[in-house]
Amino acid sequence: MNNSQGDPVRTGSLYGTVKLFETPAEDNKWWTQHILVNGKQIVVKIDGKTVIDWTEPDDRQGKVKLSEGTFALQAHDPDSVVRYRDIRLKRLP
Repeated sequence: MNNSQGDPVRTGSLYGTVKLFETPAEDNKWWTQHILVNGKQIVVKIDGKTVIDWTEPDDRQGKVKLSEGTFALQAHDPDSVVRYRDIRLKRLP
């Protein structure tokens, strides 16, 4: 979660994978984020607008690869206040 802190990577980014450099959300306002992972495809929506639609290539190299079971919501600025509400998880069939 980063709408205005100095790091140029913004809210909705996939850490170490896909970087957004424009803020799709606003500080001091509630907004909705949906993250859908289906196989190797990840879709991120902020307030209903798709900001990322990415599919991991079969030949992807490096440490960061899709797997099962772990996700994180991260706020970069130690001086920021970040609040979450109504976090829901649903395993896809």
